[in-house]
Amino acid sequence: MRWKIGVIVWVLGLAGSCSAPVWTEPRPFLSRLGEGDRYLGWSLNYFDSWRMNRQVRYLRLAEENTVSAITTFARLETDTSPRINEYYVVRERRIRGCRLLAELRFEADSHGVAISESTPEGCFY
Repeated sequence: MRWKIGVIVWVLGLAGSCSAPVWTEPRPFLSRLGEGDRYLGWSLNYFDSWRMNRQVRYLRLAEENTVSAITTFARLETDTSPRINEYYVVRERRIRGCRLLAELRFEADSHGVAISESTPEGCFY
């Protein structure tokens, strides 16, 4: 009787371990690059809206999307080898995002708007 319970427990344990994924393939490079580009595009749209209307929410949304873009590009840059050209494409976009973030923060300081002062992963000021 005990050996039957032991066999059942062993089979259930084996079945559970087989159903769990051991390794998942990372998302493709172009998909992740496109995600960062979308964040940067939204950020530029919000920043333009801020310049036209001076509504604080647009500046905060621009900052939020810029930080998301920088983080996405920084992680992709880390996962990409410096020996291939795509690395430098991602690096340039991360740096562009950091410059945009600096411009957003300058604009916020100039107009007395409080936004986050934390430096995201990938920007070095």
